[in-house]
Formats: sequence, C-alpha cells, structure tokens
Amino acid sequence: MDITGKIEQYLPRRLLELVKNISELAEQLGYQAYLVGGVVRDLLLGYPNFDLDLVVEGNALRLAQQIMASVLLRQRIAKLVTHPRFGTAKLKCDDFTIDVATARGEVYAKPGALPVVTPGTLISDLFRRDFSINAMAISLVSSNYGELIDPYQGENDLKRHLIRILHPKSFSDDATRILRAIRYEQRLGFSLERETEQLLEENIPMLDTISSDRIRHELE
Repeated sequence: MDITGKIEQYLPRRLLELVKNISELAEQLGYQAYLVGGVVRDLLLGYPNFDLDLVVEGNALRLAQQIMASVLLRQRIAKLVTHPRFGTAKLKCDDFTIDVATARGEVYAKPGALPVVTPGTLISDLFRRDFSINAMAISLVSSNYGELIDPYQGENDLKRHLIRILHPKSFSDDATRILRAIRYEQRLGFSLERETEQLLEENIPMLDTISSDRIRHELE
C-alpha cells in the first residue's frame, strides 16, 4: 500500500525535505532506508511524532555521518552520537531526533539478557520488535517510496485496537515488554490480544530477570 500522500500531510515541510534528502543519500551509498517503528504507527493513527527511527540495509553509521556532513552540519542544528557496537547513531536537533540503525537480527542467550545482535534484513529487524503495531516500515527507496511494509499485520491490529506480540517467547526474552504492553494499552486505549494477555500473565515472574536500572528506565 502506497501512503506517500499521508507522509506528505503528516510530516512538517522541513522534516519531509530532510527525509527525502536522506533517501537520496542512502541510495548514493547503495543502501536502502526505511522509516520504522513508532513514527509509522503514529502516522497511521494521526498522532504527532516527529522523532524519526530509520533502519538501513547498509552501514547506518556511515549514512548518519553523511547526513551530518551533507544536510545538517552546515545548518548548525544537530549533534551526532554514535554507538558502533550496535551499529546505531542518533542525530539530535533542536526540535526532533533521528535514530539511524543498521538492519539487524537478535538472539537472547538467556531470559533478561541483552540480545546478541547480528546484521540482518529489514524483515528480520521488524521481527525483533515488541508488538505488531511497532513492526511496520515505510520505504524510502525510490523504486517503491512511500510503500507500507507490514509483514506482521500491524495495520490490521491498529484498526482492531490490539496489542499483539510477534512470537510466544517475546515476554520471556525481554520482560520489559510486559510493562511496555500495559503502557501502550493505557496510552492508546487498546486491548491486549487474547494470547498476548495470557502469555503476559504467565511471564510476570520473568520481571525478576530484568535489572532494576532497565525497569526504572521503562517506568520513566
């Protein structure tokens, strides 16, 4: 489904121009870039959210550096923070942020542990996310710019007002998702999908596998 019109109505003009510039920079580097996560969800819901998450099938750090050099640095409005270990970067501007991440998959060695991250594809990157409504992407690739990529039926869950995990081990892998599920349920006025609710209740003891710092961060 092409939602180019919705993107152009949703994003402020300055941010829309920046997204198009990023798309061009990514293709010049031979990469494919996508808007992902919360901004896609909120765009479809019509809620304002101008902190953008990008996933890149390519080197996210290199793309972020190019964005700074080619677009933002000359305007003196941004600061770049990189995390090479995880292949991520954050561009901090006065009134918005852009997180850029290399597409990746992840494996949990044990419940509550931080995941082992490996390079992956857009689809594997979406599958590692918490809920279906956060596992959608919008292509910034010129050949299908504006296409909604929704392999886990997140848009349908948005329409049904449901919070649904992507696989049965989701809460045991990362029990902070229990707190997140309740937060989204309350904030959006959604309901927990039946199996998701059952697994959440079964996995409440798994919160003991999470560090106090991570739980505090989630609550904040």
